[in-house]
Amino acid sequence: MALRTFVKVSGINNLSDARYCAGMEVNQLGFEIEENASNYTDIQKYKEITEWLSGVEYVGEISSAHSVIKAVIEGYQLDAIQVEHIDQINEALETGLAVSFLAHDMDSVKAAWETSGKKLAYILLDASEIDQAMLNTLSKDIPVVLASGFTAETVTELAKSDLKGIAIQGGNEIRPGYKDFDEMADILETLEIDDLADE
Repeated sequence: MALRTFVKVSGINNLSDARYCAGMEVNQLGFEIEENASNYTDIQKYKEITEWLSGVEYVGEISSAHSVIKAVIEGYQLDAIQVEHIDQINEALETGLAVSFLAHDMDSVKAAWETSGKKLAYILLDASEIDQAMLNTLSKDIPVVLASGFTAETVTELAKSDLKGIAIQGGNEIRPGYKDFDEMADILETLEIDDLADE
């Protein structure tokens, strides 16, 4: 079993999401690791979640412009860092981890890519309005992961495009151990490759 395109799930804060996503073979799980973040996952909880998982990369998500990146990531065994302020890109790259950038418009995609010296692993685009023609042009030269503007009905076409992949949002458990996966499951199951059918 595999997925047709690169998938990152952001804002993981519970084992139910993490195990489901790892089982669906998503590529990356993102954790908000700043204490003031809405989905903050402290080091202890992070370890408790990730010790159950394998075959997936872990991304530390940093949204504050004032965070000292090396201090924030200390103690977390991460594969990558995500930032959303352009002046933090080079600080993140200095850690030696893979770095992605969260952009909210097309201009920021281009600016972040140039600022990094084209060293970002990808740019995650979460925009309220998306110019499809411009996105198609951008994604030929820049690894773009789309985080909005798609549904389970339209995601298959995205998987065939030049986009690097998609990102979806994790959510809170209804109660410990109980999670409504409907929206996430619809998208991931649409992207799932049936090994038997493809042989």
